Amino acid sequence: MKFRTKLLILLLTVTLLPLALSFIAQLTSIQHFGNKLARDTRTLLQDNAETLLLTLTAHYGQILKRDRDMAEMALRIQAQAVETRLAARAPEDPPPVYFASDYQSPPQQPEDLTLSSKHQQIDTKGQKVPIPVSYTQQVIYLAPGVGRQEVNQDILRLSTMPQVYRTLHDIQSELFLWQYTTLESGVHSSYPGKGAYPSDYDPRERLWYEQAVDRQGRIEQIMTDVSTGNMILTLATPVFSRDGSLAGVTALDIDYRQFFADWQIPDAWADTAHCMVMVFHQERQRLLKRKLEILLHNQREGQNRDWRVPVAQKFLDPSEPGMDRIIQDIRAGRSGVRKIPYQGQESLWAYGSRTGDEPFPLVIVPYHQVIAQAITTQESITRQIGTGLALSALLTVLAVAFAVFLAIRRSRRITQPVMQLAEAASRLAEGDFDARVNIRYCRELDVLGDMFNDLSQRLKEREKMKQSLELARIIQQHLLPDSSPACPGFDLCGKSIYCDETGGDYYDFIVLGRDNQTCPCPALALGDVSGHGIGTALVMATARAMLHALAEREGSNLETLLSELNSSLCRDTSDIYFMTLFYGLLDCERSTLDWISAGHAPLFLYRQSEHRVDHLDSSGIPLGIMEESSFDIPAPITFAPGDILLICSDGVWECTNPEGEMFGTGQVDELLQELANRDAAGICDGFLDVLDRFRAGQAPGDDITLLIIKALG
Repeated sequence: MKFRTKLLILLLTVTLLPLALSFIAQLTSIQHFGNKLARDTRTLLQDNAETLLLTLTAHYGQILKRDRDMAEMALRIQAQAVETRLAARAPEDPPPVYFASDYQSPPQQPEDLTLSSKHQQIDTKGQKVPIPVSYTQQVIYLAPGVGRQEVNQDILRLSTMPQVYRTLHDIQSELFLWQYTTLESGVHSSYPGKGAYPSDYDPRERLWYEQAVDRQGRIEQIMTDVSTGNMILTLATPVFSRDGSLAGVTALDIDYRQFFADWQIPDAWADTAHCMVMVFHQERQRLLKRKLEILLHNQREGQNRDWRVPVAQKFLDPSEPGMDRIIQDIRAGRSGVRKIPYQGQESLWAYGSRTGDEPFPLVIVPYHQVIAQAITTQESITRQIGTGLALSALLTVLAVAFAVFLAIRRSRRITQPVMQLAEAASRLAEGDFDARVNIRYCRELDVLGDMFNDLSQRLKEREKMKQSLELARIIQQHLLPDSSPACPGFDLCGKSIYCDETGGDYYDFIVLGRDNQTCPCPALALGDVSGHGIGTALVMATARAMLHALAEREGSNLETLLSELNSSLCRDTSDIYFMTLFYGLLDCERSTLDWISAGHAPLFLYRQSEHRVDHLDSSGIPLGIMEESSFDIPAPITFAPGDILLICSDGVWECTNPEGEMFGTGQVDELLQELANRDAAGICDGFLDVLDRFRAGQAPGDDITLLIIKALG
């Protein structure tokens, strides 16, 4: 029976039933339609919100990794600079040294002392006021009980640190708040220079100093800043004297709110959304309440006036319903979106993928904010129902006769959009993404039709994106060498495995012309662009093209080649990306390798005669960070028969198993010694087999690239 016939029978029946039954029938029908529309709207809003949150957390993860890598790199460079100065003699003509007391005395203050809006403290009235700082000078502070004469040599050795602090500060000026070094002798150097230290302040008794000394390695800690009273993220690492003894600790502070500066939450959610940076403590399996630590929180209290009181760690409560599934996803390194309560309120949890002990983003949005539009629509429908019932009580008699006429004449306009939607949905299910509907009847059906058309377009774009990614993967694979070239006296091999459709790793054999003759041994290159995805792949392809062009022009001038490549990347790529690169020239007659490395380390050099593996360090910072970077050329590597040089990306030693344990450089050394008797291709295959077994079937979390150079007997 057709819909128009059913509608006519229904309307005729309503005219014969008591008025009360008519009201009930209308109420039930309209409420059912309104509830269905509200449910569909909620479902669509939730789906859109989940898609948006997944995209946001993936983007936040890239930003977090960029800022974290930048901070860790700056801390390593800062520590190397301190150790270099402590190992050298004090300068005979040191620059001016400013003590904390000098900053309180106008005649003795640095000339550039100025108020800084970034560095603020709370005055006696409870208002935030800027602190005067110097961006050209540091401040020297002596711990209580330390005399200036007894530590004068340490003060002079640290007198040239401002140029290092400022260079690192300018890399990411908005990120770094303070940079400082504390020696065991009680000398404290801080940048930018400032005064107003508490009289009882001894940096050696601060938690960041004690933890760095106890762990003998880098630490991260949420602290209260002594000067500003704000909560900060402190990264610290110990520094050592030439004889290997502890010399002190160097650190840098980051205003934790800067981590959220680039997080663009939709305006409708901004006031209630919880944005967090989490750390998953895999080793705390039994202590369920101490697994998910909240490292940073956009709604965390940002002011703590007493710097002597340590900031308490905060953890998510795993007893919330559904948290076990989120913990399982995080343990497995999967991103996702789930709807579970947070602080007693139903919420959407979106979390990024995790790699080892690396921090990852978590965004929690109250569910009522997500479906606010659906709630508003449902309330509007409810109000319309009440108004309609009130009017129907007055117009029922006239409406019955008029309804019979409309049922015959107008029902087609109701059934036609529904049939049009059904037909288009069937075409869409069969793969016709161009299926569209043109409904112009009422607002609700118009919106439903527009939503269907938008869904078709999105599915079509998704299919195109899938095809584009596959094409990008094929093109990128063609950028890698098809085979290893023949080189007299050497066996060469390179292989690369991407963790996504496209990757940021790259290796190459570049044939160079010398004196109009083709050199039998090619130039060797291996690079690693930060991050994953299409953007990383485009940076890799750009760097490859630049490297080929520069190699043809510069030939064996390694320093010039790397400097020009770095300048090009700084100009042409986003500051989100940077690239480590190894580049070398083999000399088959002398069995040597001239090489240079921009942040790509360590290199693993196996000596056959001694059956040991040495680690070679980088000769410069990664490409694409600072345009004016300089690169040193290390001593050439001389090969003896059987010697092997392994160049690989960090996806090898940072490969993790299901328990979150990293493969590590130590196992790389051992495996290289075990595989030393194989040819270059066999060594590559051996590494890939062992790493595959180590992951226990899991997909690699990062691109894996190896380049083997083996000297033949």
